Amino acid sequence: MNVSFSFLRIAGFSLAVGLAAVAQPVTPPPVNVLLIIVDDLTTTLGCYGNREVKSPNIDRLAARGVRFDRAYCQYPLCNPSRVSFLSGRRPEASGVYSLATSARTALPDAVMLPQFFRQRGYFTGGAGKIFHNAKMSDAASWDFYEDGEGADAQEQAAVKSRRGGGSDGRPSSVVLDGDGSRTRDGINVRTVLRLLGEKAAEGRPFFLAAGFHKPHLPWAAPKRFFDLYPAGSITVPAEPAMRDVPAIALQTELSGFPQPDSRAEAIRGYYACVSFTDDHVGMLLDELDRRDLWKTTVVVLIGDNGFHLGDHGGLWAKLSAFEQSTRVPMIVAGAGVPSGRVVNAPVELLDVYPTLAELSGAPVPGGLEGRSLVAVMQGRDAGKPRPASSLVYHYDASRGADVLSRTVIAENWRYTEWDEGRAGREFYRRTDDAGEDQNRISDPQFADAVREGEAILRAAPSLRPGPVERPRALLPK
Repeated sequence: MNVSFSFLRIAGFSLAVGLAAVAQPVTPPPVNVLLIIVDDLTTTLGCYGNREVKSPNIDRLAARGVRFDRAYCQYPLCNPSRVSFLSGRRPEASGVYSLATSARTALPDAVMLPQFFRQRGYFTGGAGKIFHNAKMSDAASWDFYEDGEGADAQEQAAVKSRRGGGSDGRPSSVVLDGDGSRTRDGINVRTVLRLLGEKAAEGRPFFLAAGFHKPHLPWAAPKRFFDLYPAGSITVPAEPAMRDVPAIALQTELSGFPQPDSRAEAIRGYYACVSFTDDHVGMLLDELDRRDLWKTTVVVLIGDNGFHLGDHGGLWAKLSAFEQSTRVPMIVAGAGVPSGRVVNAPVELLDVYPTLAELSGAPVPGGLEGRSLVAVMQGRDAGKPRPASSLVYHYDASRGADVLSRTVIAENWRYTEWDEGRAGREFYRRTDDAGEDQNRISDPQFADAVREGEAILRAAPSLRPGPVERPRALLPK
């Protein structure tokens, strides 16, 4: 009798311990982040419907995650765009409209995106162009950061010529003799691979950022990437006649410079550099595969701004309000992200910061002006799509004045005002004019949409003043 009672008591105690063990919540491992920022990358990618560009690695990233078909930068120029999405603030709030003002100078008290993860105990490491350049990087954001000049003599000479004014400003290409491993991007990707391996082995959560310089000018890539696009193989898109487009809108950072000798050859150089960068992205994805990190790592790939390729009568580069300059690739994959999904509603680069915060399980910080896209990615947000917005300054040489453009990008149209409409207005309907060649601002059938765009701009925040970047070829000699 006593033995049986003791047995039951022991058995009951063991069962209670077992149930308690089962009931204990399991703390999931911290979510790592790999942020890939590609300089001047527009949506000329296979996964975005371009049949000429060879981008197999970015395409496979899109296939295993969510591709945002219509993501937009908040200012179509490297530094203002990066300050915006790394700080979570619009350019209106930072006053950064040029290449010369650092994020920390403009926003001394802001918690930058890498800094947010560093404060949570993550190792934060970056290599390449994350903030605008190494001199303008943010010390408070990083445990480790570097971005050197590289060791490829041909690339160094091409970059030096362009920076020093040796170039006439036209898009130019350089076929590198080496394999690319000694270029800036070749060295930086290997640095990120090393950091990824080290932190994975340590078991410490990490926020790593890889910033690729290409396809920014000059277009320098190894020969094998140019060979993907044999001479004479590039299809130059047909350009319909533009109608009623304001003159002030037809400007980019390269306005005033001569056109390249061949538009097709210039596009070939850009495509070669896209494929060169795609190869580096593949190296990062392969490392995640080898280390089985996809279940604990979120990967985000974005461009900082778009890029004109000779469209609209010969526009090259960025710094316009057109789709080609403001629309960028945005792909999110990995932990907590569904695979094979496409989001067609407009979103903003500003949304990257709060999205990564939520995916990491952290409360979204206050003061961010974007919104988390987690519910959108998971199909839980069935509300009306929110318009995206962008702004840009153009230089009116006849007046010697900077002219502000503010843009609203809705599901099916774009509305833009130059100098609050005094220097021109634009309205393009996406469904039958995706290239934005026919300005329909005066078409009465779109009056309701125009009024909606006007109302959104009237409610937009006021601008903090700041210096403005101007196309150098348009400035007085």
